[in-house]
Amino acid sequence: MMPRVLFKSLKCFIVLLFVLVAAGFAQSQEQGLVIGKGSYFEMPGLNVLVYNNTFPEGHQGGVEIIQHGNRVATNGELRLSPSPGQWQPIPKLGIGYEARGVSPQGVDLKSRMVDTVDNVISLPCSYPDSSRMRQGFNPIIYPDLKINYTVQVKAQGHSFTITIDLDKPLPAEWVGRVGYNLELFPGDLYGKTYFMDDSCGTFPRQANGPTYLNVEKEAEALPLAIGNKLVVAPESDLLRMVIESPDLKMQLLDGSLKHNNGWFTVRSLIPAGVTKGAIKWTITPHVIPGWVDPPVVHISQVGYHPKQSKTAFIELDKNDISKHNVVLMKLQSDGSHKTIKDQAPEYWGRYLRYEYSKFDFTDVTEEGVYVVKYGDFVTNTFSINDDIYKRHVWQPTLEYFLPVQMCHMRVNQKYRVWHGACHLDDALMAPVNVRHFDGYNNEEESSTLTSYKPLEPVPGLNIGGWHDAGDYDLRVESQAQTVLALVYTYEEFGLDYDQTFIDQKNRHVEIHQPDGKPDILQQIEHGVLAILSGYRSFGQLYRGIIAPSLRQYVHLGDAMTHTDNKVFDDKEMREKAVKYNELWYKKVANRYSAVFDPGMNMDQIELVVPDLDDRLVFMETNPGRQLYGAAALAAASRVLKEYDPELAKECLDVAEKLWKTNKDLVEDGQNRRMRGQKMQILVELVLATDKKEYKDAICEFSSTVKRSFGWNGWNLGRVLDKLECPAFKDSVIAGAVDFKTNLDKMMAQSPFNSPMSHTEYMAFQQYYLYKGFPDIFTPKYLFSVINYLLGCRPGNTTNSLVSGVGVNSPTVAYGTNRADWSYIPGGTFWNAVNLVSPDYAEDKVWPFMWQEREYIITAPCYFMFSVLGADKLLNEK
Repeated sequence: MMPRVLFKSLKCFIVLLFVLVAAGFAQSQEQGLVIGKGSYFEMPGLNVLVYNNTFPEGHQGGVEIIQHGNRVATNGELRLSPSPGQWQPIPKLGIGYEARGVSPQGVDLKSRMVDTVDNVISLPCSYPDSSRMRQGFNPIIYPDLKINYTVQVKAQGHSFTITIDLDKPLPAEWVGRVGYNLELFPGDLYGKTYFMDDSCGTFPRQANGPTYLNVEKEAEALPLAIGNKLVVAPESDLLRMVIESPDLKMQLLDGSLKHNNGWFTVRSLIPAGVTKGAIKWTITPHVIPGWVDPPVVHISQVGYHPKQSKTAFIELDKNDISKHNVVLMKLQSDGSHKTIKDQAPEYWGRYLRYEYSKFDFTDVTEEGVYVVKYGDFVTNTFSINDDIYKRHVWQPTLEYFLPVQMCHMRVNQKYRVWHGACHLDDALMAPVNVRHFDGYNNEEESSTLTSYKPLEPVPGLNIGGWHDAGDYDLRVESQAQTVLALVYTYEEFGLDYDQTFIDQKNRHVEIHQPDGKPDILQQIEHGVLAILSGYRSFGQLYRGIIAPSLRQYVHLGDAMTHTDNKVFDDKEMREKAVKYNELWYKKVANRYSAVFDPGMNMDQIELVVPDLDDRLVFMETNPGRQLYGAAALAAASRVLKEYDPELAKECLDVAEKLWKTNKDLVEDGQNRRMRGQKMQILVELVLATDKKEYKDAICEFSSTVKRSFGWNGWNLGRVLDKLECPAFKDSVIAGAVDFKTNLDKMMAQSPFNSPMSHTEYMAFQQYYLYKGFPDIFTPKYLFSVINYLLGCRPGNTTNSLVSGVGVNSPTVAYGTNRADWSYIPGGTFWNAVNLVSPDYAEDKVWPFMWQEREYIITAPCYFMFSVLGADKLLNEK
């Protein structure tokens, strides 16, 4: 028993600590915005980020505002058009930074100045950005305009002032065209009020006219309002914000008129002749006094197996000083709840911007339906039972997602048609020396690398394959990776599930119509038909097939209307079109892209060929990618032997030929990816043929396999017992031991024992690591990463990260049906939770940000594998 004096002292200390924390909290509220450890302005209820993020094309950059735990504004930046889209000019940030990729990057801008004494953050910027100009993953065409300027943000109290200083005045021809923009998130503002000076209005649910044609003959929206003082959502304490520009008028615009994914935009134009203080805005977001982000409890939205560990994660604002017990309650048939556990949670620590505690209820194994309560927060119901993963979890991926993503097929679901038979005109050979979009280009190639001429129709490519993601292209590596996941699933679990009718001959798919064949084998067949189509036509695999124009690339609608499904074979117009190179897709337009270009480069069009809407097939010199496709074919050959012996033989024959052709073209060196691609196909060939030459080739990696274990160790465990090279095996085991240490460190960085991205692949690998090296690895992380995908992850939403799976799931997502604010069951996202740097986990209910909620074809298949793996391990006798 604690002595009374000691107890009294401890009690006084706790009270004193409470008072000090509360006083500090009140002081920070009174003090207003200050630059904190995250290198952004913060106070309770408000954060202002200044170039913490560098991804404006994804609505994540410039000056950003997080108000009451919700990112409400972004892309405060100088722009060359009123409501720019993804492919329009964006500034160069600071000095030395070069843009890369098509996703948010954790970048520390060295030119970004943070002055904690004067409470100022600033950054020099300029136009153009040479690292993006007519090059890169998505080339941008910049006009003949050079601007150097500095953005300065100074906070005082609850307000902050944005000032733009130019090095020199704008050229006369650009006056009235360059302005400062700030984008407001539309999802929270639909139906809300705005006041602009003495006028008022309502934020519209969809873009409405009138419009006008600008000097480039592009349609622009007339402003919703013009004035010097804008009040956003005055009726909402959570969203109210005042933006003031005393010297320059502001325009309120609806950016979704030009781009369906556009946000509401506030814009002031830079006047003629000015340099210092060219723009000066003061922004005052309303802050609810004493604001603390409400607690969130994260649990699996599906539930738990009685044998697995069970943890509820309590996520708290760092200023939250309230303390509650966590209560686990079991739902009774009469609607009442029975308390099962009532105890204080265990404090874990700080992760991102949140404080976490954990509530472990692993000891609860009684089957039933439960909820967890913390303070006023009550979770959705979840189940504990031993068949938790047997229905409604992995099945939507196989029943819905894979069929819906199938290219070249009509996909029906009773009354519904998901899409018609599409891309029957695939494909034209891509022009030579072109720099396309979405990472496609062949500018380093002097020929088509085939017997086909540029823009010549290539027969036989309109078969098989899955649409890559929220877009419609066919990337060979995505097809291969998906085939591999499906093969592993079939081999490991013998999945003979049959819910889909698939008729390749008639291009016909019916969801929930069994046809007597395992769905997974039919999907594997569909994937290898696409991969083999390239080899059959060219004697090598293609790089990918993609739309010829940006207008088609951003297509939102039935896949069947992506092209006219008629093969373009106008020889006269083809001869004209092939003369163009570099940014060919800007210079040559079809009937649709001649009217609207998402990149707003109509002035670049030199030739209009109305019917040239067929997709383009790109080739490349990339032996590593050839080997990756070959690995998928080798793996598929094993499971197709009985299903389609002739197809299985072709798969293996082609895989072995591709290995022989490309094995010496891949330089191993220190490149883990190259070594991984070689080992990947060798493992699949060993399992497919048991040939000594392939086993010996694997053994040659003895000197490098240890340091590359993290890349392909999971795979090597599948063949170790077939190899006769002790040195190689010893290196693999040593690599496994080292990797286990690093894996534990990585997983311990978050309370959830999971990374924030590539989660499906991580879970999948954990299964094979445990199976191949049971003395070193455990299945612990397999279960924790699955739970992450099912809801145990950071952020103020609680849904699972798999559409249609769990009590609360994302039913608005970035799929091919995103324009309908809909979803595809069984889809998962390439980026599980989006990190708005440095510490804000975001998962908006919004269908138009690809770094949040965009489906990709590969990840759901690895999720399916992982769930089946968990079910197998948990239910083993």
